[in-house]
Amino acid sequence: MNIFQQLEYGKAPAAVRLVMIVDYIANRDKASFTEICTDLSIPKSSVHHLLEVLTVPQPLRQRPDGRYVLGLRLFELGGLAIKNIDLRKDAIGFMHALVKETELTCHLGILDGDNSFFLSKVESPKAIVKTSWKGKKIVLLGKVLLAWLPQERIETPIADCTFKRLTPRTITNKEDFLEHLKLVKTQGWAIDDGEDIEAICCMAAPIFNQDGKVVAAIGVNGMQSQYANGKKEKHLASLIKTSKAISDHINSHRV
Repeated sequence: MNIFQQLEYGKAPAAVRLVMIVDYIANRDKASFTEICTDLSIPKSSVHHLLEVLTVPQPLRQRPDGRYVLGLRLFELGGLAIKNIDLRKDAIGFMHALVKETELTCHLGILDGDNSFFLSKVESPKAIVKTSWKGKKIVLLGKVLLAWLPQERIETPIADCTFKRLTPRTITNKEDFLEHLKLVKTQGWAIDDGEDIEAICCMAAPIFNQDGKVVAAIGVNGMQSQYANGKKEKHLASLIKTSKAISDHINSHRV
């Protein structure tokens, strides 16, 4: 029984349906009125009323083609939530220092359920391609977030991955990806060396809590040219040093 089925037994079915609709659209990026009614098994009259409630204050908005997508109000609320997360506050100073040292863009990512998200970002002054934003869902900094999970926990997040070939270096099947995660855990860091975008290189390292659990991943990314001439090894050393410093910092003042 999922959380929504449990909540249906509560005293506020309309509120549960509101959350169901928002969650449904968030997972699909967009949805039509008919899709919402059919897939969530909610009567059309109720969906019509609930969508009106959600679109007026703009948690959702309706596109010209009639489909519903997440609205800017959720982005605003997400920003407020992020400000209250201690991990972001603990890491932000280290992230700025890493950007200054490497001249690469730095990200902090977390795993929320089966999805990973950018919690924070510090843009490099030399960034050429902007492909991310705080709150963006990330599928695979995700390599680090997945690599330390128990095997059974890894299966769910990657179950729906298509492993579509985007560049000659893309990992194109589940078995190779699972083997790659073992390498990531063994070496203690991950690299996306042109797997997603051929001209872009990304590296990430884990942040551990006192129990040895990975609670976040910190990564740097930039153009391949910014990793040339021995810089890749220097950037990796700086990244690992920073991830350890953040781990030590967050654990030094928590019982």
